[in-house]
Amino acid sequence: MPIGRFQVMALLQAARYYLLTGDLEKAYSFGLNRAIFYAWAKRRGVPAAASRPRLSGAKPVEEAKEGDRVVVYVGDEQAYVSPNGWFTMGGVEQRPEDFKREVVRRIEEVMPFEEAWRLALEYVGSFDKRVLLSQSEFFEKVYLPVRDSFPEGLKRRDDGKQLTLF
Repeated sequence: MPIGRFQVMALLQAARYYLLTGDLEKAYSFGLNRAIFYAWAKRRGVPAAASRPRLSGAKPVEEAKEGDRVVVYVGDEQAYVSPNGWFTMGGVEQRPEDFKREVVRRIEEVMPFEEAWRLALEYVGSFDKRVLLSQSEFFEKVYLPVRDSFPEGLKRRDDGKQLTLF
């Protein structure tokens, strides 16, 4: 039985953030935030938000003030952050414990979370950093190929070849 699309998105986005920053707690918050955002956008028929152009030499993850709000840019993708430092959507914080309840618990119905996390890190880490910094490329090249078949369809890039992990 594959893991649900929502959980796959949250897991891969969390792995993406973790690989770019090394911050596990915020990675869980980011992963859940992005999964909620994409689920909301799909239901509403909202096109992906416009990305911001990357500046050469810019940090992969940057924080900025926009009026009275704090926004974090992960590559060319933006997400708002609460005063407590957690990613937020619609004024609701996505905290690490929410990730554990909404994502980890559901993944563990299929496989041990630690194994899913390891596979996600290996898989996401096999892509070029440029892909991780692009909202559209991450969605198309990382998420779409495995959204309906994680972990069975998981593939990893190695020396330009696709290698199946299973």
